[in-house]
Amino acid sequence: MKARKITVVVMMAVLTFSMLLSACSTNNATNPGASQSPESSAATEPTPADDSGKPADPLGKYETPIELTAVRNYNQGTKFIAGDNENDNTWTRAYEEELGIKLKYDWVTTGTSDQYNQKLNLSISSGDLPDTFSVDAKTLKQLVEADQLEDLTDAFNQYASPLLKEAIAEYGDSGLGSSTVNGKLMALPVTGSGDYSGSEVLWVRKDWLDKLGLPEPKTWDDVLAVAKAFTEQDPDGNQKKDTYGIPISKDINGYPDLQGFFNAYQGNPSNVAWKQYMWIKDPAGDGLAYGSIQPEVKTALTKLQELYKAGIVDPEFGVKDTAKALEGITGGKAGLYFGYGWAMNWPLGEAVQKDPTANWVAYPIPTANGEPLKLSYYFPLSQWFVVKKGYANPEAVIKMANLYLEKLAPQKVTVESNYKYGKSQDGIEIINTALITSAFVTANMNAAAEVRSAVLAKDPSQLKAEQKVTYDEILNYMETQDPKYWVQYSFMKTMEVVDGYIAGDNYRDSLYGGPPTQTMVEKQAILDKLELETFTKIIMGAVSPDEFDKFVSQWKQLGGDQITAEVNEWYASTK
Repeated sequence: MKARKITVVVMMAVLTFSMLLSACSTNNATNPGASQSPESSAATEPTPADDSGKPADPLGKYETPIELTAVRNYNQGTKFIAGDNENDNTWTRAYEEELGIKLKYDWVTTGTSDQYNQKLNLSISSGDLPDTFSVDAKTLKQLVEADQLEDLTDAFNQYASPLLKEAIAEYGDSGLGSSTVNGKLMALPVTGSGDYSGSEVLWVRKDWLDKLGLPEPKTWDDVLAVAKAFTEQDPDGNQKKDTYGIPISKDINGYPDLQGFFNAYQGNPSNVAWKQYMWIKDPAGDGLAYGSIQPEVKTALTKLQELYKAGIVDPEFGVKDTAKALEGITGGKAGLYFGYGWAMNWPLGEAVQKDPTANWVAYPIPTANGEPLKLSYYFPLSQWFVVKKGYANPEAVIKMANLYLEKLAPQKVTVESNYKYGKSQDGIEIINTALITSAFVTANMNAAAEVRSAVLAKDPSQLKAEQKVTYDEILNYMETQDPKYWVQYSFMKTMEVVDGYIAGDNYRDSLYGGPPTQTMVEKQAILDKLELETFTKIIMGAVSPDEFDKFVSQWKQLGGDQITAEVNEWYASTK
């Protein structure tokens, strides 16, 4: 794969710079699809389809509307425009009015991907599969082996629009390759869940730095000093000891996370909460090794335990999910955290709206040993849309992905289509109601660079109409400090940090791109639980950092060694 993609949570179809707020809060990992009904199983003639030999129309409307049942998750905090709801909204109407697809949700969840996956697993085990739904790699493998999915090869070849093919092609061989089994396309990869704009940065409240007379952090010692000061020197000025330096959630590397902290110690552990695994070059050999069991991770955990005992790491992180952990940021109790480059959308945008004096600034993450930073860079695809075997119109899923790009791809989006399908003028993220998303992995960075150049030159003449809107909002913020435009301005400044990462090649790729191995399917859940529990206990001081060595031994014995062998067998086959 030529274009790297940094994974983003929760979240997130990558669109254009003018749409960052909506683009970065869409979590396709929890945005699935459909349940079978009698109506939807009836054969309906797709529209390519006359006898003239003309190619299929990627956006052709069914003459007789079809029904597509679906299930999905709505992200926490999802809002609807006036009059819309979970089942009747801009995107469900667009599917019916423009494609003749009547989308019906059998059920929805509102919350985390775990909640969605738990309910989906019940549907799978009961045999009550929806027509289309989103899956992770493990579930995809299981459903393929159980022969429960429709082959999408012909549907994709006939109906995929040039835009959809181009978006998937940005992933190189891993695009369609990750979705193909025995020469058959068994799923549609969800593209654009993040790009360089998702790179981890160090977010700091500069207004707190200024209040306490602290310099901007340039070294790792600076970072630790800032975190300590934010904990001990009452930066919010309320005469209470109620602030802390580093917020995290109980998922450790969920969101907010510690990936950037581990990276600062040259560690690259997995994000087991989001099933994103780091396989790096084996320091002791020619193959691959699991990132979470390397000694650099122990070093970082040892420091985290020290910081936790000092109250610098949120003392209550062990019982906080993502929403609760982020309240420390939006509620003005945390002033430093390691987060994605798009975090100005969520949660920082909310934090600034609540307190316009909160000046969150992104800085590059320094390293503890002064060596070049290596940010964890996971395998680029983690979610796929599948179609239940026997559904009569599998091309409907392809058409829905086509429609999404037709409305919001950087080559197509307009100010009007952005306001209607992306983010409304009053800030409602309409994009979150789209069922099937697909986007360009490079879109955010390319658009940001163009807008930033125009701002520096004070010349918007070469910008597209929707980019000109962003340009005007950035200038408005620079002139007025109106928090309504802070997100756009902050994104432009944050991408300057990411540009430095790109120039310095500050990324370490996860090098395993194959499907889950047999032992992963059997043992991964046990190993993930062991990893999360061990890391949590070490950070909270319940056990010595030396417990890490015991964890490594257990991980190997409980299946890790066998997984490593299987991973390396795949890796050898790619050479």
